[in-house]
Amino acid sequence: MQPSSVPESTLVDDGGMIVRVRDIELRLWEGLQAAPAGDPHRIYLYKDRRFLTALAAVIDRISPARMVEIGVLTGGSTIYWTERYQVQRMAAFEISPRATLLSQYIERHGLTDRMRVHFGTRQDDVPALVSAIAQDFAGEQIDVILDDASHQYNETRTTLETLLPYVRNGGIYVIEDWAWGHHKNWPPQMWVNQPLMSPLLSELMLVCGRGRGVIDRIDIDPNFAVIWRGPTPLPTDGTFRLTDHYVSRDFQVALPPSRRHPSTVPAR
Repeated sequence: MQPSSVPESTLVDDGGMIVRVRDIELRLWEGLQAAPAGDPHRIYLYKDRRFLTALAAVIDRISPARMVEIGVLTGGSTIYWTERYQVQRMAAFEISPRATLLSQYIERHGLTDRMRVHFGTRQDDVPALVSAIAQDFAGEQIDVILDDASHQYNETRTTLETLLPYVRNGGIYVIEDWAWGHHKNWPPQMWVNQPLMSPLLSELMLVCGRGRGVIDRIDIDPNFAVIWRGPTPLPTDGTFRLTDHYVSRDFQVALPPSRRHPSTVPAR
């Protein structure tokens, strides 16, 4: 993908609950309940102010030109990150078949090349992810990947093992809402039978500690984890596995059953 000129930022964020972008308002939304229906000039962004400010402060250090977002919902965050950094390319993936207000925004402002949204794509659909990344970035490495999709262990891990190899040295891979099962405000009955995300972060810590340059650093926030990519090249043919890059010794990583026994791992 050849560099292209982009206009100056069209986003105005004064630190309040409304962010103005071009001809719309992005309204921050807190809590687990669904936001009210938006309209062509009002789209909800499912983050509170602390979350958004803290994550933006990290990404500001990257000044990304190429981004990926996994999990779009109504598209508020996709618009926010694209316009805040005026990225050359944002590739977004969403399991739902449509996000009407986002699509209208993209069409209305002629952003179909810069913002490419792949609807109807599961985050653990490895062939679909790899095909889209190859098409959208044409071999160029990615600066920032944001996973704000299912927040489930197996799906999140599959996405990370698929896409982390595409992140450039010094770029970041962000796992949002990793601490849902540990947070003081989390309803105890919600997702009670789902594996927690924290064992995945334990594995990433071990990869970092191995010192092979796969992961240089991990920053932990209550709302997200930032994995800083190191200089070691990784295979993009689907063979990268976290377990090949750490030694646990007597440290117990509580992997779900499908990850404890290779024979039970579904074919990917």
